Amino acid sequence: MTVIQLRPTPTKFGGLAIASLVLGIVGVCGSPVLLLNNATAVAAGVGVALGAIALFGSHKVMAGFGVGLSVLGVAFTLVAQNAAVRALEGTDQHVETLNWGKRHTWGDGLAVEVSAPTECKPGPSSSPSTVARAVRFTVTVTNGTDKPFESTVLSVSSDAQFNGRTAAAVFDHGGGCGGNSGFDSATVLPGKTYTYDVSYSIGTDPGEMQLTLRPSFVADKAVFTGRV
Repeated sequence: MTVIQLRPTPTKFGGLAIASLVLGIVGVCGSPVLLLNNATAVAAGVGVALGAIALFGSHKVMAGFGVGLSVLGVAFTLVAQNAAVRALEGTDQHVETLNWGKRHTWGDGLAVEVSAPTECKPGPSSSPSTVARAVRFTVTVTNGTDKPFESTVLSVSSDAQFNGRTAAAVFDHGGGCGGNSGFDSATVLPGKTYTYDVSYSIGTDPGEMQLTLRPSFVADKAVFTGRV
């Protein structure tokens, strides 16, 4: 009698898919708690990045749920904190519009600059899989405060638009657009500068690009705009 031994099918990025799902659940559950949702939103931002990588593995459904829950965690946190700010202050946040290459400095001394965009070519394993045209920005954060700053908070509270529509972030590990390292967690010490690149998918025709950044969900918005 011949005995056939079945070997389990090896999984790829299974751990990342599980981590993304867990972080997404943490982000959603923590979003209504004002004292905790800054931290849980950072966790959800990491969950988006991990889930985007895991989409190329063998647990695509789990990774998809992880990305979806992580995005919801960030969105719910924004809604909760914006509602709290309006209730406390009774006014909307201030918005400053800047051109590429200009610097915005918040009241606590934290500053940010966004370079003019340059076109980039995503690699074959990038996400989204189909990109008509992609642009890459260099973001420079200067910590003029007296406390360490976590760069991920600036990234997960960003808003990118092209011609009035949401511009999807491009995750391109090993390609020409980079891995969207804005979602990497970096601690910027007081007096130090940190630089990272972010890439977005846009339309084929020239248009107006808008990138909004803020260091917390209750801070004023720095809106960088220009033609690309």
